[in-house]
Amino acid sequence: MSGTARDAGHASGLLAAALADAGLAWPVLGLDAALEAAGQSAVVALDRWTPDQAVALSVHAWRTGAALLPVRVDGSTALVGPPLHRGAPACLGCVEAERLATAGGRTPRGQGDLVLGGLAAPTAMPLVAALAADALADTARWAGTMWAVRTDDGTCSTHRARPRRGGCPTCGPLPEDTPELARFVPAARPLPDPRRLRQDNPATTRAGLRTALYDWRLGPVASVSRQETYPLAFVGAAVVGDREERDAGYGRALTFADAERVALFEAVERMAGAAPRGRRTALRGSFAEIGPRRAVDPARFGLYEPHAADLPEARITRYTPDIVTDWVYGWSAGEGRAVAVPEQMAYWGLPRRRGGAEASAFVLETSSGCGVGNSLEEAVLHGLFEVAERDAFLMAWYARTPLAQVAPPDDDPLVGHCVDLLDALGYDLWLFDSSNDFGVPAVVSLVLCRDAASAAPQAFFAAGAHPDPREAIRSAVVEAVVSVGAVAETARTSPGKLDRDRLLRMLDEPREVVSMEDHTALYTLPEARTRYDFLLAGSGPPLPWQRVWPGSPRPVRDLGALLAETAARVVQAGMDVVFVDQSDPVVRDALGLHAAKVLVPGALPMTFGHVHRRTRGLPRLLDVPWRLGRLPARPRYQDLALDPHPFP
Repeated sequence: MSGTARDAGHASGLLAAALADAGLAWPVLGLDAALEAAGQSAVVALDRWTPDQAVALSVHAWRTGAALLPVRVDGSTALVGPPLHRGAPACLGCVEAERLATAGGRTPRGQGDLVLGGLAAPTAMPLVAALAADALADTARWAGTMWAVRTDDGTCSTHRARPRRGGCPTCGPLPEDTPELARFVPAARPLPDPRRLRQDNPATTRAGLRTALYDWRLGPVASVSRQETYPLAFVGAAVVGDREERDAGYGRALTFADAERVALFEAVERMAGAAPRGRRTALRGSFAEIGPRRAVDPARFGLYEPHAADLPEARITRYTPDIVTDWVYGWSAGEGRAVAVPEQMAYWGLPRRRGGAEASAFVLETSSGCGVGNSLEEAVLHGLFEVAERDAFLMAWYARTPLAQVAPPDDDPLVGHCVDLLDALGYDLWLFDSSNDFGVPAVVSLVLCRDAASAAPQAFFAAGAHPDPREAIRSAVVEAVVSVGAVAETARTSPGKLDRDRLLRMLDEPREVVSMEDHTALYTLPEARTRYDFLLAGSGPPLPWQRVWPGSPRPVRDLGALLAETAARVVQAGMDVVFVDQSDPVVRDALGLHAAKVLVPGALPMTFGHVHRRTRGLPRLLDVPWRLGRLPARPRYQDLALDPHPFP
């Protein structure tokens, strides 16, 4: 039950009386009495209350040293705990904020005066009282635990509390972001298997990840779902966030168990990359004020076309060095020091307003370059591979560079399975070597309909990059094959997104391409084939991957050494590798997982919505294809087609 009223928190006495009759070890108080009692241990009965009052109760417990056990009713659910005291894992304000956010749908959240409450069903009170008694008997054991009792059917569930996203001034204050906290001290990260670029971590089994992350009532992963109509096992792990539409981590594999584990890893990446969880952003100003000695010039990450911000489709503000924004500190591998980068480039899910001031969005950032690993080095390395993958894809696309064709490996069961599936559906798989000056094997995949005159979706693209070319191929193939299933699902559930007239308008007017789905949908048109004929016409016969990347893969003994070597190669190519530690302290402590955002000044950034592309001020787009011999001459920027990319 919810509403708005000024007298919330004045208990009717029904819940308090029922708890008092249970003979609990602590006295039972209402909210007002609990807030007046300094340092007292008590059960606090709430059958009418607000999120603001939950915060006040928490602040009181932390400030006075009181030990409190909140017992409250919301609709037909009685909620017991978590115990509140200094040092507890989470306060009641955080628990209620996350509970309301996890409920999703039309549940109000972020309203401190929202009145919550309900009637304590007499039949459920013995169970509620028994849970309260257990909590009082061993508050240390049940720290951070909340029980939920459905009073309509008597069922009970147990939930683990954690500080709210972005920290809490009461139970989880974040340290201020400083250059010192961004300092990176390289360390050896030996690998048990030189063919696998992941360290061992027994905490990250599928069961371990699910236990630590999934909680349908408190999050941070609110649901785990399977999609059984795709060509591969596909699992989504929906993440609780600040937006009404939930983001998710996705896993694709031969089995649902493996796909779920991948989805939960990606959910950690999504959580960490949306907004700061480990540090409190403190630096605000313009680049003109902060200067190049402390910050990276945002223009080095690529600029929009001069007119882009004025277009009705744009969701950005025109960038100038005088625009005021928030900054976070990362570590520059090239300069060996902490540098500030715009917060909106380091995190992709920031609210537009913070601290009462408007933070101008001059980029529309994505999760590209975000990585998760069992150490910071591992997270940075995999984030860097993603930057390399997408830079190579966009460079080939925007400069229309012919690429050498690669034959699918005949000894990879996953790739073979995908080839067979596509063949049965009437599609061929094309693979291309898109590697460039990053020095990391990179692949573009194209799933192409054999019948160019068919009304079937014509083309699906994807990419991969990894020191082991087989891993790069596998990633590119799986992503493209899943896109085939995704478009089929869209045709079934949202056919308007694939309306032919709508897509033809996009073909004529690129500004109409505004969403991630639009980029994929456009190239299902037969009429769009001329956009990618440069790949089909000049690729030559497919070559075995061993001939394309001779000497690869090399066995890797130490991830730290591989990161240093890869970053040095990028720096030598005239760029830099800047990484921001995005690790969530709660996830890091529970699972040993770290997260990082990798930014490479000079690389082509992945963007969605054609007017948001950032290709200006990046000379590599013109220089590298020519230097690699893929183009006969260095192109001029004004001669580039710059068609909307087809990346999924």
